[in-house]
Amino acid sequence: MEKLMQYIWQHRLWPRVDMFTVDRRRVTVIDPGQLNANSGPDFFNAKIKIGDEMWAGDVEIHVKASDWHRHGHQDDPAYRSVILHVVGKDDTAITLNDGRVIPQMRMPCAPDFRHAYDSLVTKAGCGLPCADEIKSLDAIYLHSWLDSLAYERLYAKTDRISGHLSRMAGDWESVCYITLARALGFGVNGDPFEHLAMSLPLQFIGKHSDSQLSIEALLFGQAGFLDKAADDDPYITLLKNEYAFLSHKEVILTF
Repeated sequence: MEKLMQYIWQHRLWPRVDMFTVDRRRVTVIDPGQLNANSGPDFFNAKIKIGDEMWAGDVEIHVKASDWHRHGHQDDPAYRSVILHVVGKDDTAITLNDGRVIPQMRMPCAPDFRHAYDSLVTKAGCGLPCADEIKSLDAIYLHSWLDSLAYERLYAKTDRISGHLSRMAGDWESVCYITLARALGFGVNGDPFEHLAMSLPLQFIGKHSDSQLSIEALLFGQAGFLDKAADDDPYITLLKNEYAFLSHKEVILTF
C-alpha cells in the first residue's frame, strides 16, 4: 500500500481539489521531490505550499500516521527536514523533538484502484502486466495510445540524432556512424554500442580501413574486451599488441 502511495505522489496522480492538511490548510505541490530508494524520507527536496506558506524539504509517506513512531523516525535526525507527512489513515499527530508539528495530509486510495495496482505489481515478472486491461480497451483508445507511443519514440530518436549532430559540428557521416552503431546494439546493448562509436571516431576507422586487424583491435580494445582476455591465443595477443600501439599513436577518446 505504501508503494502505491509513493507512486501516486511521485507521478502527481492525486485529485488536486482534495489536497488539504488534516487541519484544512490547502496543499499545493510545486515539486513532489526526488524518490529516495535508500534510508531516510521517501522524497527529497520537495517544494510545497501549505496554506500561504512555501516550504522546501522532504516528504514522508506512511499507510498510518502512527507508523512514524513504529519506525522510530522521531529519534532519527534524518527526518527533521520533513515538511509534510502523507498518510492513508490519520490516527495520530506527529511532533518533532523541538515541538514543531509536521503538517499531515490524508491520501485515501479507492479500493478498485488499489486492486488494479496490486494486480499489475503481482504480474510484473510475467510477460506484459497490463495485457488483460489492454484487451478491454476500445479500439479508438488503443490506436490513439499506440500512435502516441510511436510519436514519442520518433521524437526521442530525432532529439538524440540532433544532439549528436550538434556535438559533431554538423558532420552527418559521423552521426550516421554513431546511429548505426546504436542500432546494432538491438535495444539492450544500444547505449554501450553508441558510447563505443563516440569514443572511437569514424575518421579512426577510415584511417585504418585497409587493415582488418587494426579495426578489430580498435573496436575490441575500446569496448574493453581485451582487458581480461587470456594471452594463450595468438590472435588475442596480436589484437592486444595492435591496440596498445594504436592507442599510443592516436588520441582515443574515453566516455
